[in-house]
Amino acid sequence: MSEWYRLDNAGKVFHAVSEPANSSVFRISTIMKKTVQSEKLQLALDKTIKRFPIFAVKLRKGAFWDFLVDNKEKLYVQLESQYPCAPIDPLETNGFLLRIIYYKKRISVEFFHSVTDGTGALEFMKALVYYYLVHLGEEVNYESVLIDIHNEQSYYERDDSYQNYVTNEKTVMAKEISSYQIRGVPIDQTITIHGRMSAGKIHQLAKKHETTITVFITAILIAAIYKERLKYRAYKEEIKIAIPVNLRSLFPSNTLRNFFGVVNIGMVVTESTTLEEIIRETSKQLQEKVQKEILQQSINDRVKWQTRLTARFIPLPLKYYAIRYGYRSFSERTKAMTLTNMGMVRFSESIDPHISHMEMVMYPTKKSPINGGMIAVGDELVITFARMIQEADIIRTFFKELSKTYNLEIEVYSNDNR
Repeated sequence: MSEWYRLDNAGKVFHAVSEPANSSVFRISTIMKKTVQSEKLQLALDKTIKRFPIFAVKLRKGAFWDFLVDNKEKLYVQLESQYPCAPIDPLETNGFLLRIIYYKKRISVEFFHSVTDGTGALEFMKALVYYYLVHLGEEVNYESVLIDIHNEQSYYERDDSYQNYVTNEKTVMAKEISSYQIRGVPIDQTITIHGRMSAGKIHQLAKKHETTITVFITAILIAAIYKERLKYRAYKEEIKIAIPVNLRSLFPSNTLRNFFGVVNIGMVVTESTTLEEIIRETSKQLQEKVQKEILQQSINDRVKWQTRLTARFIPLPLKYYAIRYGYRSFSERTKAMTLTNMGMVRFSESIDPHISHMEMVMYPTKKSPINGGMIAVGDELVITFARMIQEADIIRTFFKELSKTYNLEIEVYSNDNR
């Protein structure tokens, strides 16, 4: 008998809002030192997907909510042939909600966000790379603080941690005001621009400003958006960056499913605002908002809102309509861009010599047509922007500011072959 799983709180939202202009598909890539051998990667995938049964699933229609059920079909690796983060067609993947892609030295894993978040996807990628190297005959070890891939999936790995941590505490969520929104000429593909630099030097720059890498990069991004879009406008709207927060760091959990929150950080910038002031305000807001009590309220609010939809006899299409309305009103309109920081990825010392660097691509949407992702391994930090508009002015100014102002060497490369 097939096992089935409820979509978690965030999974229902991503399922409801996904469409061609909002694929809800994100990508994590590992760039190896040598060209990828597809047959060895397929063997590695066969081994990895067995260890992650929570990801070997397909979507099924339900009476009250759609749900996930075991998928016994075979998942095949694919030579990269389309733009990053394209919607996943079940016919293309035998019903699976992820795809494994290779191109030259790059191994990419793309997940539909209803299945997992960046943390879960990263565990899958680390296991895939480990088994790939094993099949190449390399002597490597696997290390992870979240799971043990040499044992079967634990109960905790499939936990819906939103439900576990919801409390009866009354939520008092402040109404989020809208943000400046980036606009441009839409294009029908996702262009990615990557900036590869020294993680150590960025850390030193952030430290010099007495802050973290996330705050430092967010502040430069806010300054770049102001310079390119708001400097010569009479009405100065607040520029907000949405930053995903891994809830596992505050609410202990080993789940491989979605378990993250989002905080919006921003301010009104004027001609007289200095970068130091933006850094101070960004740091202050991030410290205030990434507090357990604040994020607990966020969990309660999100879970109870969906519980109310479940308790009432509301046809499923109307539930999804309500979720889409809430997403547009309370999520998309309250940010200019999302910037997700996957942090420093740690493989075992035996695997490190086989890896060049990594990339994280956060899919853009119609209302948020440029999104950013950061990921580091060793001393290699890559900041990636994915856009679905023609204009690259904000991205160009961001990298220019980093390289010229701070005398930082950045290798910028793109998939834009138009």
